[in-house]
Amino acid sequence: MDPLSRDRCSARVAVLAAASALACSHRGTIPGTNIADEPETRAVLQVFVRYKRGLEARDANALLQLAAPDYYDPSDSSAGEGPTDYETLKVKLPQAFEKVSGLKLETTVRDVEVKGQEAQIDYYQVLHFAIRTPTGGERWRTVSDDARMRLVMVGGEWKIASGL
Repeated sequence: MDPLSRDRCSARVAVLAAASALACSHRGTIPGTNIADEPETRAVLQVFVRYKRGLEARDANALLQLAAPDYYDPSDSSAGEGPTDYETLKVKLPQAFEKVSGLKLETTVRDVEVKGQEAQIDYYQVLHFAIRTPTGGERWRTVSDDARMRLVMVGGEWKIASGL
């Protein structure tokens, strides 16, 4: 092969390699996930981290600070729970935490979607908690399920609109 043909061949290989790299490239993802690594996604996930910490600390005030003023969760009527708004949340959270002596939440975030002023986090949760017994002891239970948390932008901050 003459030098001119070799240069043309090398140029073609370089162009094909660059095109291939562009076709295979995608936005960066948060390490260990398939979730796009973008500032708004990270901001939403930071609220989720604060939620997890507040829940595990059984800190009703911390969770209320994360909730949007128009918080509303239809809840699960099959479990005998009615809907929860912000005012109900102010009563429910402290009452629930009074009965619990220990709590650990394990989560696997599956997806984060941010669209303008709204976002949602889909995740799998395993909740381990200890309920105080009348005799002064505790009984540990574990529940697991898929979950969704919806967030809205309020005054420049992400707030939880449902899914606490």
